[in-house]
Amino acid sequence: MGAFESVGHSFRHFADFKGRASRSEFWIFFGFVLLLNLVAGMFGMRIGGIVALVLFVPQLSVAVRRLHDVNCSGKELIIPFAMMFAASLLAVFPGFLSRIVTLGVIATALIFFAALLRHFLKEGSKVPNKWGSSPTAFSFAR
Repeated sequence: MGAFESVGHSFRHFADFKGRASRSEFWIFFGFVLLLNLVAGMFGMRIGGIVALVLFVPQLSVAVRRLHDVNCSGKELIIPFAMMFAASLLAVFPGFLSRIVTLGVIATALIFFAALLRHFLKEGSKVPNKWGSSPTAFSFAR
């Protein structure tokens, strides 16, 4: 699957949290989203925020499907995102202790994100699993 086909496939399945996404589909879409956010950010904070909100669900769905490809549940995304949300809430409180707790929560969330990165970099299984058939396996249906 080429880069444009991969991005198109991710957008066609923008809210599909079932099935599997190959490593290349995930990383090509990740790169596309990063590039789009950089370009939108150059036009201002408001446009960048709108683009980030519009791309949130497609990013989340391709990440969940990528986890399915390595035989993991999409629930593994909950803890690090919840911790980052909690860190942003903690950051509004003044004081030295609040800053230390916020940094601790961020550091712990980064450890969870590193574990996710390991899954995102891992090669997917070539055999069907409980989330469907392999997106990279040979098929006569293509």
